[in-house]
Amino acid sequence: MDEILGILRIFGAVVAAVVAATVRRVLRGPTVPGWDWTTELTRAALRAFSLASALPANRSARRRLEERFDPRLPKDLRGNVAVRPVRLGGRPAERHVRVVGDLADRAVILYLHGGGYVTGSPATHRRFVARLVWETHTSAWVPAYRLAPAHRFPAAVDDAEAAYRDLLDRSVDPGEIVVAGDSAGGGLATALLLRLRDRDLPQPAGAILFSPYTDLEHTGESIRRNFRFDYLPLVQPIRPNVEYLGDADPHDPLASPIYADLTGLAPLLVFAGGREMILDDSARLVERAREAGVEVTFCVEDDMFHVWPALVPHHPATARTFAVCAEWVEAVRQKSS
Repeated sequence: MDEILGILRIFGAVVAAVVAATVRRVLRGPTVPGWDWTTELTRAALRAFSLASALPANRSARRRLEERFDPRLPKDLRGNVAVRPVRLGGRPAERHVRVVGDLADRAVILYLHGGGYVTGSPATHRRFVARLVWETHTSAWVPAYRLAPAHRFPAAVDDAEAAYRDLLDRSVDPGEIVVAGDSAGGGLATALLLRLRDRDLPQPAGAILFSPYTDLEHTGESIRRNFRFDYLPLVQPIRPNVEYLGDADPHDPLASPIYADLTGLAPLLVFAGGREMILDDSARLVERAREAGVEVTFCVEDDMFHVWPALVPHHPATARTFAVCAEWVEAVRQKSS
């Protein structure tokens, strides 16, 4: 009964937020001049959902919703991309494979989903990963790494390493692997590269980071500057992510890669939204990577919020993002071959 009430509270908050955003836009215009109606209302719904589901009384309801979430692929991808359950690194996972079109050998994406290390699953990111696979002419593995608070740091890093090792054990050439992730998954992808380097394991061809979450202490000034434009549940007072960290130091490089020596990492493709709260995470990571001699491509969409390609799939900024990904994946793959 408590979970049902939690679900009702969450959806009530979303409906109220969408109505309020609609009225506000009619009276005052868009929050950001470049936002269309879909972008405006998506941001409002996500913000309400994130804030409501982060409340202690509603967290179990969110977990139940995610456990039952089983979305179909968009119509244009059905029959073009196949998704099936598998296991990778000892964990449940999803495998995405193009089944029509160019079937030549392409890169293999190891995709690490976002969710602040406490939420998310392969299912929540199924549509986005399928689109990424289709647009980049690749295949993908999406492991269900362990989540906090039941499994705290460094459980997610351990699972990401196990998934990567499993791909190597399946005779996948590391030069054909691209690690990718969004938000916490982007931070985890960076931590995986650090773990591989420190254990003398081969680096992948590169890593794609969508709005990477790389500072679990939450010190970036953009959190406050972009608060009204984004949807992340980071509200005053802003505290470190202790749900994942537990008693660990938020400056540990495998938890917050902005504090790491990034020397020796594979090439990085980093995307960030100019209106997102953790924009500074991306900017500082890119700065440190370049100082360490890492090859970095940094793309900022000025008007967009956190992980927009997964949330507004028909926006021109998303089309640009996928186009850059496709060109970059082929370039790093060719360089590694």
